Amino acid sequence: MSTKKALPLLLLSFLFGCGQADSAPVVGLWENHAVVNTQMKVLARPNYVFTDRQLTEPTVFTGLQNDSAEMVVVCCVKVSKLTAVDLKAVLQKYAADTDFTQHMKTIKGLPYVYEAEPVDSKQWTSLMQTVMGIAANKNDPSPYSVPVIGAAFEKKETLPLAFQVGGQKARLTSKKTADGNAISYQFTLDGKVTTFSEPAEPHD
Repeated sequence: MSTKKALPLLLLSFLFGCGQADSAPVVGLWENHAVVNTQMKVLARPNYVFTDRQLTEPTVFTGLQNDSAEMVVVCCVKVSKLTAVDLKAVLQKYAADTDFTQHMKTIKGLPYVYEAEPVDSKQWTSLMQTVMGIAANKNDPSPYSVPVIGAAFEKKETLPLAFQVGGQKARLTSKKTADGNAISYQFTLDGKVTTFSEPAEPHD
């Protein structure tokens, strides 16, 4: 996360009807990590969405960042290409950056990976603007990742910790693992729990 009447209707259908038909929204992680050389020069900054299950239609994903009292909305990225990425090929392509490859291959609980791209900047929330501003700076290799859900929340900067999506009750929690080496996320949708994790960034 494009006749004159049809285009807005198509856009709304894509943005707000996103997700898998007849099922709970897909959840996962958006990974926006710089690939750098040994001099810390940014060579690339690919966007990938790791998901809990296979996508069957183009999907807009909203990031949700827990701010203790509320969820800060990071809107949005979209997956248009439904062919999953070969993660092994990605790791080989960027093998020179061991931090990047180690992070990507250690994400657990999300077996599918897709290329993603930001939605039109007119749809960005404040935090998304900040994230994309950092991403545009070739001198800033700061990584960014955030748990995402296959839904869009029109003109929302924040959500309550427990929120509604597609008529379902939703909640996202996160915590560091006991050894401090990873962050574990738990999405609960109408009582169904999906858990996944990623390495904690030592330089965050």
